[in-house]
Amino acid sequence: MPYTKNIWILGSRVKGDLSTEHFTLKEEEVGELRKGEILCRALFISVDPITRVHLAYADPGQPIPGRQVARVVESRNPDYPKGKLLIGSMGWSSYSVIDPTVTQILGGREIPLIETLPRQLDNAPLPKSTALGLLGIPGLSAYIGLTEVAKAKAGETIVISSAAGQMGHLVGQIAKELGLKVIGYTGNSEKASWIKTELGFNWAFNYRTQDVNQTLKIAAPEGVDIFWDAVGGSFTSKVLNHMAMFGRVIMVGNLSAYDNLADVQRIPVLDLAITLKELCITGFNVYRYYHLWDKAREALTEMAKDDKIKAYEHTVEGFETIPQALLDQLDGVSQGKVIVRI
Repeated sequence: MPYTKNIWILGSRVKGDLSTEHFTLKEEEVGELRKGEILCRALFISVDPITRVHLAYADPGQPIPGRQVARVVESRNPDYPKGKLLIGSMGWSSYSVIDPTVTQILGGREIPLIETLPRQLDNAPLPKSTALGLLGIPGLSAYIGLTEVAKAKAGETIVISSAAGQMGHLVGQIAKELGLKVIGYTGNSEKASWIKTELGFNWAFNYRTQDVNQTLKIAAPEGVDIFWDAVGGSFTSKVLNHMAMFGRVIMVGNLSAYDNLADVQRIPVLDLAITLKELCITGFNVYRYYHLWDKAREALTEMAKDDKIKAYEHTVEGFETIPQALLDQLDGVSQGKVIVRI
């Protein structure tokens, strides 16, 4: 049967603030499948802050990237029969024609464009959308980043920026399970209350209304061992001055600059705390640890089954809502993992 797909593309070059006017919804007819190809229908599409960085450098007409959970609806590949559920980088598209043999180089690793849904979902009471959140890039980054990169140890103190976001709210809960003291910073008081009362953070602050230096003197008088930094800018500089000796900084994003990449706030060069406290500052790309994904998913699934972690999903309905969902995420309207159900 013939299929028509909807696809979001960049309508005009982004200069300054992002708006819905930068996005264009395009309609295309789906052609006949070649041997080995499959046709997938999107069920859930992930909305991610990093998309803003891509849009800053993309040319008009380019499809918007993103990951999704999809179902095979037509197939000319015996390994991918109709009805099979997949996860992969299929972008903001309602239907996708895929060659399952295609790979991409990410983090220096050869990563499949699509994969079957994580096997852990077969026997766990978790929704399929979990493949984009807890068992997707946010959850994998949180678990692998803490255990393999930061080498987190019980008794240490961690500070998390964007602590109510798709990754931060998981990092805090995993850190608690590992025995760390957890301090989270968010952009409003409601989110700060949420991560403390519902998610169990030891301390939670609104960095817009509560002084970072003063709150860290209270919450981390002996210094910060691990700083999970998704924000960058002046906030990072303030936390660096409260790091303990040999502290570790895990850089996973730069939210403070995503809407103004031409004029990024910078850490004072070089922040003296880095030298005097012998800090280790590490960039982190979870794709480099692809070989550990299955192990991480096992651990995360067990935590969820035992109610030791709550993976919050902010679900938005309808393909047409994706651009606004991204804008709301960047503006701090949403919390947890933002997912659009198609």
